[in-house]
Amino acid sequence: MNPLLTFVSLSFFVISLTLTTFNAQAVEEVTFSAGAPLDGFQAQIIIPVLIEAFKRNGVRFKAEHNPSLRSLQKSNSGAVDGELHRIYDFHKVSGGKYPNLIRIDSKILSVWLVAYSTKNITINNWQDLKKYNVVYYLGRKNVEKALGNIMPPSQLKTVNNDLQAFKVLAAKRTDIVISESINGQAIINSSAEFKDIKEIAKLNEATIYAYIHKKHEKLGIHVAETIKEMKKDRSFYKIVEKVLQSYQ
Repeated sequence: MNPLLTFVSLSFFVISLTLTTFNAQAVEEVTFSAGAPLDGFQAQIIIPVLIEAFKRNGVRFKAEHNPSLRSLQKSNSGAVDGELHRIYDFHKVSGGKYPNLIRIDSKILSVWLVAYSTKNITINNWQDLKKYNVVYYLGRKNVEKALGNIMPPSQLKTVNNDLQAFKVLAAKRTDIVISESINGQAIINSSAEFKDIKEIAKLNEATIYAYIHKKHEKLGIHVAETIKEMKKDRSFYKIVEKVLQSYQ
């Protein structure tokens, strides 16, 4: 056989195999799970940010809602491609139970954790909560860790979302609800049912990030850089401002 023809044929085979492997590994679409409803404050900002960031990397982005623990199980197992929003030190507060999730290392937003009550209660810090019954949304791992260290389980109640927590408080079945400031105020403003509920203390600020399954680690690095570029070209802030205006 002609050596030149052999070389050409072999080269074509190698190139074809490389392209086939690349195409097999290429990501066309990802789905992230959220442990809170998709109409909440965080999701309304994070979803359009990630849609744009993944789009700029040639990938379609979708989000779905699952109960918090199921969401984490699906994200960590790879059944979905990532977790929509968790705090910066999520692995620390969750005890490293979800090692397959990698933080997309560009902050998306900051939120204040706030104590709400219908009573005239003075709260200055987490320790002051130990005298009261407290309700919070199950997905808040930082709240779970903070309260678990200072008060017995009998004083704590978890629910599936913030709205349920506020309903428990409005019905006088607890003393305090822990929620986020913007989301909490939106719930209070949404119905006369919550007219007696007021903010009694700001507890701490939490920074929020998206997390991606380790099978997409390289893509996560690119998306983090893209979010930083979106901040530079102001498209990121336009999304945030639009959502904030809807809460005013």
